[in-house]
Amino acid sequence: MISKFFKKVKTMKGIIRLGDSTTHGGVVVQASSDMVIEGKPAALVGDLVSCPIPGHGTNPIIEGSQYMSFKGRDVAVDGCKTACGCALISSMPTVGSD
Repeated sequence: MISKFFKKVKTMKGIIRLGDSTTHGGVVVQASSDMVIEGKPAALVGDLVSCPIPGHGTNPIIEGSQYMSFKGRDVAVDGCKTACGCALISSMPTVGSD
Protein backbone atom coordinates (compact mmCIF):
# COMPACT_ATOMS: atom_id res chain seq x y z
CA MET A 1 0.00 0.00 0.00
CA ILE A 2 1.39 3.38 -1.01
CA SER A 3 0.37 5.11 2.22
CA LYS A 4 3.34 3.60 4.09
CA PHE A 5 5.69 5.89 2.11
CA PHE A 6 4.04 9.15 3.19
CA LYS A 7 5.80 11.31 5.78
CA LYS A 8 3.21 13.98 6.69
CA VAL A 9 0.52 14.56 4.08
CA LYS A 10 -2.60 12.80 2.81
CA THR A 11 -2.75 14.15 -0.77
CA MET A 12 0.11 15.28 -2.95
CA LYS A 13 1.27 15.84 -6.51
CA GLY A 14 1.51 12.86 -8.83
CA ILE A 15 4.54 10.61 -8.54
CA ILE A 16 6.99 10.55 -11.45
CA ARG A 17 7.41 7.11 -12.99
CA LEU A 18 9.61 5.56 -15.65
CA GLY A 19 8.58 6.96 -19.06
CA ASP A 20 7.00 10.19 -17.74
CA SER A 21 7.70 13.40 -19.66
CA THR A 22 9.57 16.65 -19.00
CA THR A 23 8.81 20.23 -19.99
CA HIS A 24 11.73 20.15 -22.45
CA GLY A 25 10.16 17.22 -24.33
CA GLY A 26 12.34 14.62 -22.67
CA VAL A 27 11.52 11.46 -20.80
CA VAL A 28 12.42 9.70 -17.54
CA VAL A 29 14.82 6.92 -18.60
CA GLN A 30 15.79 5.54 -15.19
CA ALA A 31 13.67 4.75 -12.16
CA SER A 32 15.83 2.86 -9.70
CA SER A 33 13.08 2.40 -7.17
CA ASP A 34 11.46 -0.94 -6.54
CA MET A 35 8.44 1.08 -5.43
CA VAL A 36 6.03 0.24 -8.27
CA ILE A 37 3.01 2.48 -8.91
CA GLU A 38 0.38 1.07 -11.28
CA GLY A 39 2.91 -1.21 -12.95
CA LYS A 40 5.79 1.27 -13.35
CA PRO A 41 8.73 2.02 -11.04
CA ALA A 42 8.78 5.40 -9.29
CA ALA A 43 11.65 7.81 -10.04
CA LEU A 44 13.81 9.12 -7.20
CA VAL A 45 16.23 12.03 -6.82
CA GLY A 46 19.35 11.03 -8.76
CA ASP A 47 17.53 8.97 -11.38
CA LEU A 48 18.01 10.04 -14.99
CA VAL A 49 16.05 11.85 -17.67
CA SER A 50 16.92 12.23 -21.32
CA CYS A 51 16.55 15.79 -22.66
CA PRO A 52 16.37 16.49 -26.42
CA ILE A 53 17.69 20.06 -26.13
CA PRO A 54 21.21 20.24 -27.61
CA GLY A 55 23.82 20.16 -24.87
CA HIS A 56 21.47 18.84 -22.20
CA GLY A 57 21.56 15.11 -22.89
CA THR A 58 21.04 12.69 -20.01
CA ASN A 59 20.96 14.32 -16.59
CA PRO A 60 19.71 13.60 -13.06
CA ILE A 61 16.56 14.53 -11.23
CA ILE A 62 17.66 17.03 -8.56
CA GLU A 63 14.41 17.70 -6.66
CA GLY A 64 11.99 15.43 -4.87
CA SER A 65 9.02 15.52 -2.55
CA GLN A 66 9.58 16.81 0.96
CA TYR A 67 6.77 14.48 2.05
CA MET A 68 7.76 11.14 0.55
CA SER A 69 10.99 9.18 0.39
CA PHE A 70 11.95 5.62 -0.41
CA LYS A 71 15.05 3.95 1.03
CA GLY A 72 16.48 7.33 2.03
CA ARG A 73 15.92 9.09 -1.31
CA ASP A 74 13.16 11.61 -2.03
CA VAL A 75 10.52 10.50 -4.52
CA ALA A 76 10.21 12.72 -7.62
CA VAL A 77 6.78 14.31 -8.09
CA ASP A 78 5.11 16.54 -10.66
CA GLY A 79 6.96 19.84 -11.09
CA CYS A 80 10.29 18.75 -9.62
CA LYS A 81 13.40 19.87 -11.53
CA THR A 82 16.25 18.11 -13.28
CA ALA A 83 19.85 19.28 -13.66
CA CYS A 84 19.12 20.80 -17.10
CA GLY A 85 16.33 22.95 -15.64
CA CYS A 86 13.27 21.19 -17.00
CA ALA A 87 10.33 20.20 -14.81
CA LEU A 88 8.95 16.69 -14.55
CA ILE A 89 5.38 15.97 -15.69
CA SER A 90 3.56 13.16 -13.94
CA SER A 91 1.26 10.84 -15.86
CA MET A 92 -0.63 10.43 -12.56
CA PRO A 93 -2.66 13.43 -11.39
CA THR A 94 -2.35 12.97 -7.60
CA VAL A 95 -1.53 10.40 -4.99
CA GLY A 96 -3.33 10.04 -1.69
CA SER A 97 -4.01 7.85 1.27
CA ASP A 98 -6.90 7.33 3.63
